[in-house]
Amino acid sequence: MQKKLAVMIVAMLMLLPIASVNDIRIKKGDVVHDAEESHSSILRNARWSSWHDYMQGGFFIHTVYNGIEKDTPVLQSIFSGIDVDNNPDTGVNGNDIKVSIIPLPLLQSTDVGMVLSISLALKVIRLGDEIKNGEFEISFGGVIMGEHNFRIGYYSAENEEIPKEVREVVTVVPYLFYDHDPEFYINMEPVFEGGVENVSAILEYSNAAVGEHRVMIDYFPAQNTMIKVTPHIELSRFGISIERNAPQEETLRLRYEMNGNAFVNLTIEDIPERMAFTVGFSENYFEYDADDEFNVTMIIGSNMGFITRIEYLPRHLAVSFNQNGYLDINVDERKTKFIVANALVDPTLSFSVTNLSGECIVRWSMESIGYLTIDGFAGVKAEIKAEMENAYFDYYAEIKAEHFELNWSMSIPGYISMDTNWEWLASYHFNYTYQDTFGVVIESSMMRARDYTVGWQSSFPFFSIDGDIEFMGDFVFKIMLDGTWYNVIS
Repeated sequence: MQKKLAVMIVAMLMLLPIASVNDIRIKKGDVVHDAEESHSSILRNARWSSWHDYMQGGFFIHTVYNGIEKDTPVLQSIFSGIDVDNNPDTGVNGNDIKVSIIPLPLLQSTDVGMVLSISLALKVIRLGDEIKNGEFEISFGGVIMGEHNFRIGYYSAENEEIPKEVREVVTVVPYLFYDHDPEFYINMEPVFEGGVENVSAILEYSNAAVGEHRVMIDYFPAQNTMIKVTPHIELSRFGISIERNAPQEETLRLRYEMNGNAFVNLTIEDIPERMAFTVGFSENYFEYDADDEFNVTMIIGSNMGFITRIEYLPRHLAVSFNQNGYLDINVDERKTKFIVANALVDPTLSFSVTNLSGECIVRWSMESIGYLTIDGFAGVKAEIKAEMENAYFDYYAEIKAEHFELNWSMSIPGYISMDTNWEWLASYHFNYTYQDTFGVVIESSMMRARDYTVGWQSSFPFFSIDGDIEFMGDFVFKIMLDGTWYNVIS
């Protein structure tokens, strides 16, 4: 069976036309920009073209160089090379790249039985230096056995060296006769002349049984790296393993789409030589599991406009949340810092928790009548910042107490109350301003409170105080009413 499948692939390749390029299009702006976070300037984007002509039959090499777009039959690409810039004076005899391709379908034994796997090795050699620093995309695409549509390739941005040589090997295990999501393996091996550079890889695969799958990986910089993606769509879980066979540290951005819907958008900074983990998610839930902890950072994109950043990956982290003011985070490593923000740089809304080993629950409402409560293990460091249209909120504390509660009514009459179960907070800072007319500032080196309430009845306030408060070191407590600040304690 293996030999028959291999013979079928070779036969199809040999029957391809050797004619000249049969389709040339020059497009300056007609490119597909992948959905990116608002902080896309941090890492450059791969501007993949929307090429799907290969699904009509045959095998082709698709190139885009500085807006010049071509489809070239595979045999011509292999034997003659491709003139990607339409300039006969560049490259070797006018050809700028040369391509070799090895297809290898195999039957292999897995836990569920014998399954067909499809491996494709794409090797691209740059001829000459004239195109070296242009924007370049190359893809190999076609249809295998009449039903397996695929596209693999790589992208190099403008002013980044196009690799002298790239070997990209992808394997798809489609599990055609089993109720099992497909698995994807991508191995990228680039060679540069002037030091390592950034490269992006793409794998598209579809058939009637499993739908359309798309894996995009950005390497910053590109090195010899093997990545395995194992989706479990119905369970909303993804297994990801990474093996880097190069000494230099590398950042990866991995995006996975199925049937046009984005499921995974991860950036992993400074990956180790080997790591494996699973991520699971739903609309209001995220979970991360691994057999080991890693001193790396993971950034998770979202279609809700928020970005999650996890610094120092633990063995386990689970987060439940909603936008109405609730977050439950469970983590097993105090060195982990968990951040949710609407941007990586200069966010206007952010929340972070660190020094947590266990569960922490945060509830809040940032309206003029609002509250903030934090319940969790003592020692948690929590920070919240929000710049809204009518309000500014800034909070930080090292919560040695297992319970902290703050309530307020920014009106006349109004009040603010605090309770820490008479346990200490450290490095406490609270600043809330509403419509530049009402506000509260509380700062303390050390503070604890028990049913402590400050109330007022008019804009020329006489503050009524109830409950207990105790502080050490510097302490400031100010309230603004109708635009005027008053010292409660200073």
